[in-house]
Amino acid sequence: MPQTPCFLWRTGLAPSAFDPANTYASSKACCPFAHHVPPDEIGPTPVLRRLVSEQPQQLQDALVAKPEHEAVPGLVSVVIPTHNRAKIISRAIESALNQAYNSIQIVIADDGSTDDTQKLVAAYGPRVTYVRQANAGVSAARNFGMRHARGEFIAFLDSDDSWQPWKIEAQVTALLRHPDAGIAWTDMSAIDDSGRLICARHLRVMYAAYTKVLIEEVLDQVDTTGELSPAAPPEYSANAVRKGDLSRAILLGNLIHTSTVLFRRSWLERTGGFDESFARAGEDYEFYIRLCSAGPAVFIDTPSTYYRVGAADQLTRPAMMLEIARNNLRAVEKWLPGAAPDAVLVPHMLRRRVSESLGWVGETELEAGYRWAASRRLLHSLALRPTLDRRVLLLVRCVLPSKAVDTLRNLRSGIFR
Repeated sequence: MPQTPCFLWRTGLAPSAFDPANTYASSKACCPFAHHVPPDEIGPTPVLRRLVSEQPQQLQDALVAKPEHEAVPGLVSVVIPTHNRAKIISRAIESALNQAYNSIQIVIADDGSTDDTQKLVAAYGPRVTYVRQANAGVSAARNFGMRHARGEFIAFLDSDDSWQPWKIEAQVTALLRHPDAGIAWTDMSAIDDSGRLICARHLRVMYAAYTKVLIEEVLDQVDTTGELSPAAPPEYSANAVRKGDLSRAILLGNLIHTSTVLFRRSWLERTGGFDESFARAGEDYEFYIRLCSAGPAVFIDTPSTYYRVGAADQLTRPAMMLEIARNNLRAVEKWLPGAAPDAVLVPHMLRRRVSESLGWVGETELEAGYRWAASRRLLHSLALRPTLDRRVLLLVRCVLPSKAVDTLRNLRSGIFR
């Protein structure tokens, strides 16, 4: 029997009892191991508020993002991290400047660019603040940008993405109407390098957690998009705005895309910035686990953001998937122990979550050529949830000689050609 991840024994989630009724379903986005979880398994009581209070050192380490300036009421600080994207960053900057909401500070956090980024940004004048650091990765760049934020609210925008003009107005209005909530995120649209629309509603396509959690059952409808912003297009005006506790649901996988987010600066000061050891990819999930532990979240179920897909310089390109999968598992191993036996997250649900993460890492390690590391991950995953599914086939691939795998691939290609 493969060794069970040690933290599972501490939390009572070791595989002493399995639920064979739960089977894997392949997903078209991110983690390929995903299931819908009924809302009564998620529960209304926060899990992570206790967890946050019990791990002060971890949060102390993340407080490097604490802003250096007093907050200006109503101001939104837009943090745009970038590295060598002078050719495309203008679209992001201009979409932030053209918001219907006018009280905006834009902070370009240059992560050691060697192109003309600084010169390009300088042409925008005083509404755009340029700060530069030595190259340290996207987590450090976002933290660096947040330290220069002066706003009551903070929003993230990646340098290859852009916003619709009503986005910030709708999110600020949502948090003003619901003062107990501290974070608002939205749907997004996928576009290619030329700006051509690929997918109008891309959030649920990209994030497999939406196949496990039906957000309509987790969060209650409180508004519509049209009520939050008169600038929103008429076809979006009736789209739902939902609010509720996301702290349990997000343990089952990331639900939030970073370029769609706006949150209260005061929440950042309570839960900390990005963990900079997640240097290049997968840093957002762990951050949102902590942020959502502070109170209710608002979801505007309307695409406000244009997310660029398919580019060679993206952090989500195939070559980065191994690091994303490993960092997802790191986040799970870091925070799931807080959901101990007295939590409302039932044990089989948490076992399944760990098993999914291990399976995802195993698959990406196999694709990267790390066959023996992949076999260990897949064995751990199967130990937690022993079902006959694609993980078994992946495990077989791990032990077959490379020539045999190539022969099988060629046979398959010939059959389906």
